[in-house]
Amino acid sequence: MCSFIWIIACFAATIGLSAPIQPTSGVYTPSVRAMLALLAVGACLLWPIARLAYAHGAWTPARVAVDMITIMVAFHAIFWPLHLVTYWTAAQMMAIDLLLCGWIAATGAWMALALRPDRRRMVWSTGWMAIVVAGVVLDAVGLQAPVPELAGPYAALLRLTPERTDSVVIPMWSVAIWPWILASGAWAGVLLTSKRLPRTASPANL
Repeated sequence: MCSFIWIIACFAATIGLSAPIQPTSGVYTPSVRAMLALLAVGACLLWPIARLAYAHGAWTPARVAVDMITIMVAFHAIFWPLHLVTYWTAAQMMAIDLLLCGWIAATGAWMALALRPDRRRMVWSTGWMAIVVAGVVLDAVGLQAPVPELAGPYAALLRLTPERTDSVVIPMWSVAIWPWILASGAWAGVLLTSKRLPRTASPANL
């Protein structure tokens, strides 16, 4: 429910609830770009912060995966129709989809590691925030591509969603697939370490 509420709020804040005077791709693209950035904020920052702050007891990786899949489904409910109001190609849309979902999967793996009973959640939460926003900082100080695009979703998202019909100037598929490589390694670590933890009773609340 929180995921869908956040998506509706992002849509209302960026695209708005009324059509512009001249509804063209050039008009909608900056708003869609801003909405995708806000969706990434919700999935990669607000979701882990909320869960790490309010989840009681030891969460299993399966419970984090349910959260992750729910957020991905909510994201896809609104993502692909955006192709109709932008000039981005199907390949660009697929790359953006892979990029954001990959970072959602990596966020879920980080949460599964941080929610174990032997972890200090504040430290893990702060560490993840630093990882996610590192790309923006590296891009701001002028570090050359593709390093900023590999640190968090935001710098890569800016490159994959140009406001004009310019071609993407970074290795699009490499940047899009990178978070999946990161997420696969992190989830492998989650599954390996979860087998070593003692069995604990699952909390009743979700």
